Amino acid sequence: MDIQKVIFNVVEKGTSNRMTNALINSSLRNPRTRKALLKATEKVIYSAAMKGPSRPKKVYLDRYYMGRALLNSLDKALSSNSLSKECINKLSNVFFGKILLSGIHTRKKFYEEHGFQPPSFITISPTNVCNLKCVGCYAGEIYTKHVLEYDVFDKIIDDMKKEFAAHFFVISGGEPFVYRDKGKTLFDILEKHQDAYFMAYTNGTKIDKDVAKRLAELGNFTPAISVEGFEEETDARRGKGVFKKIMQAMDNLREAGVMFGISVTPCRHNAELLLSDEFLKFFFDEKGIFYAWFFQYMPIGRSPSMDLMVTPEQRVKMYHRIWDLVINDKLFLADFWDSGTASDGCMSAARGGGYFYVLWDGTITPCVFIPFKDRRYGNIYEVYKRGETLTDVIKSPLFTAIRKWQSNYWMDQPREKCGNLLAPCIIRDNCQVFYKIVKAVGAQPIDEGAGSYLKFVEKGEMPKYNEEYRKLTDPLWEEHFLKEEDEAVVSEVVAGKE
Repeated sequence: MDIQKVIFNVVEKGTSNRMTNALINSSLRNPRTRKALLKATEKVIYSAAMKGPSRPKKVYLDRYYMGRALLNSLDKALSSNSLSKECINKLSNVFFGKILLSGIHTRKKFYEEHGFQPPSFITISPTNVCNLKCVGCYAGEIYTKHVLEYDVFDKIIDDMKKEFAAHFFVISGGEPFVYRDKGKTLFDILEKHQDAYFMAYTNGTKIDKDVAKRLAELGNFTPAISVEGFEEETDARRGKGVFKKIMQAMDNLREAGVMFGISVTPCRHNAELLLSDEFLKFFFDEKGIFYAWFFQYMPIGRSPSMDLMVTPEQRVKMYHRIWDLVINDKLFLADFWDSGTASDGCMSAARGGGYFYVLWDGTITPCVFIPFKDRRYGNIYEVYKRGETLTDVIKSPLFTAIRKWQSNYWMDQPREKCGNLLAPCIIRDNCQVFYKIVKAVGAQPIDEGAGSYLKFVEKGEMPKYNEEYRKLTDPLWEEHFLKEEDEAVVSEVVAGKE
């Protein structure tokens, strides 16, 4: 059977059966056929992307490059001979087969009923309790202990699968590994939902050898461990001795056979370090991480400060550096602000391919970094009490207004009018638009940090930041994205001959 034809049927036609799934899984496990499978996937995914909605062709190239880096990371993981048997099974059956391939297929039924594509995943913070108190944490100060009821936690995951065919879940916090309700923990969620794949942002200090062994047995989980740089930088923000605990956690995961990565927060003082050769070599080569997420500091959460944000000049340098690493080194390294072309812009408000966020007390927001809620659909407990659904949530006035902006900015625009996806974020890069939406729909701030953010807009600090950044990136967008690309170069990339 032609493996490329099989992948084409799964990706473009949404067709799969036991035979095709078995072929994909066996091909992934065999070193000789895995390369062919991943290469076929790479070509077909790009081909499918080029037939999508109107975008500048370089946007599609960026999506291709990021997808290729993801496939390279997957190949690295499967070729390492270090992953546990169950981790390999879940990467093959769930992440690759159910999410990466089947998730690309348009969910026609939902679109026909509601007029827009459903989200692909959700982020859930089941508790705000944490054993650390990091400077500038978006989760904010812990005033009262909150724990999402286990039955609600479980129902959200069930409903995401049933309503949106979503099988990827991001867990945040607080610290996910301290979650406990009615004797249930995060492990109970992982064990019950073996048809889903989970990634969690964690400080890593709770991952001892027993925890790592259990994760290896479950297989459907990968931790993204937070670091701030090396020991000096990490301990300065997270507390003395934390870096050494993180290094031990990584050793425990590697010995148990669990795939893991890192999560970093570029600030004004550490942006260059986090993208240095020394830093990347240490974590990718010496510690054995498979991916890295970069979340630029946002002026929300605990004691928000504009002074911690990377400067517009730093951000542009980060943009060039990140894409050099993705394209030339094939590292799976993503920054949702500087990788806006790869994510097809802002992913908030449950847009097609995007996500939304549920917090420890049931609060629902459009994004982890948008601390505002809809007046009626701002709490999952109230939604479920009224007998309503997640579909009702994502059709709320706040979510709908943000998706309308996404549509007008780039999603439903012709190529030549596509908005600058180097400035994709509605709350950070387009703050005045977001401010108007908050006022128009009566969205409510969920904490003091959100109120401070509104003041940053009202005082002109955020608009000034937007203006200075736009002066640097609007010309870059015009020159490198909106101009007609060389068709020969595009064809060469598609053919895999770069």
